[in-house]
Amino acid sequence: MKAYRSFSLLAALVFTLVACEAAATPSTPIVYNLPPPPESRSFLLGLNPFPHDFSLDALDEAFEIAGNHADLLLYHFDSGVPWPEALVGKAYHPVVMENLEDLVSRRKPGQKLYLAITPNAPERNQIALYNEAEESMELPPEWRGKTFSDPDVVSAYLNHARFMLDFLKPDYFAYGIEVTCDFTGPQDPLIDEFLVLAEEVYTTLKAENPDIPIFLTICTGSFQTDDLDSLMASAERVLPYSDYVGISTYPYWVVPGMKIKEANPADLPDHWFAQWAALAPDKPFAITETGYPAEDLLMPEHGVKIKGNAAWQADYVAFMLESLNALDAEFIAWFIPRDYDQLYDFLTEQYGEFQFYKTWRDTGFYDGAGSVRPALSVWDQWLGAPVEK
Repeated sequence: MKAYRSFSLLAALVFTLVACEAAATPSTPIVYNLPPPPESRSFLLGLNPFPHDFSLDALDEAFEIAGNHADLLLYHFDSGVPWPEALVGKAYHPVVMENLEDLVSRRKPGQKLYLAITPNAPERNQIALYNEAEESMELPPEWRGKTFSDPDVVSAYLNHARFMLDFLKPDYFAYGIEVTCDFTGPQDPLIDEFLVLAEEVYTTLKAENPDIPIFLTICTGSFQTDDLDSLMASAERVLPYSDYVGISTYPYWVVPGMKIKEANPADLPDHWFAQWAALAPDKPFAITETGYPAEDLLMPEHGVKIKGNAAWQADYVAFMLESLNALDAEFIAWFIPRDYDQLYDFLTEQYGEFQFYKTWRDTGFYDGAGSVRPALSVWDQWLGAPVEK
């Protein structure tokens, strides 16, 4: 669903060379009208330390929120691959290594990690851009026009995945992010190209790391098709190369068969999550990334005007977590901890406004000013329940 999301965690990490004094903890959660606390949960609660501004203080705060309100940390790499270096085993650029070392240092002892990397670009229909001195750089000339099935792409990406697994040592590993987003249907030739890479990377990594869940993430919405059956059929083609059914779901805009004007989770079908888990009932289920708006989503450039509010966001979190427990899910990763109004303004000032970035801007458990939203009370109540499988 998230075509053209070209900034990621590393966009704010590119200059993170030293630690600085931690930011103040955001305000204490307000009390929400909560149901009785659950006795237990099957799943881990994960947060992505995505900063709300382009600063070290913002990054520190994001990690602080994740440390206080989650038992799973998400590291999400969606802005390029060091293709030529990975192909020949050459050392990565010092900036890349400094950022990775910073991430290692920020992970607390015993803290579980979900690592997601990807061979595709934000458009999801071509290979990833180049990550070197900067992220999302133009591909070197010899890499332009290469497809997922190109032998060099497959070899380089396998080497890169091995390196990331060894360096960051995750508990869960996604080797492809939102891989079905741009498929037009189960017969799309792009799927055949992608499966060449998936088969080699998955089978090799699984043989080398039998105890680590290795999987792909799939989309619950697409700009290429509004047909739910077609979207699911595309997902079924890649699931043989995935340990989990892992979904990326933002069901407040692009929802197959629905025209959303109000982001009210009561309008979603009761089986919204269960229908995706049913694609492969023998595989564990996870929400690999999600979010829900607590404010109106207004993008006139795209003809989007969707009402949202904090109460509906809290309702979505309650609906989601109850559904996950019923499905005996493995984990859920919430993508934005605090609204990134300041980062959005910074990017607009530097590069001009790109309204598509509003899609996730107001989905934080904290608003842009750092005030807590009711959804966090729902989340924290589940966090207090023991994990039992």
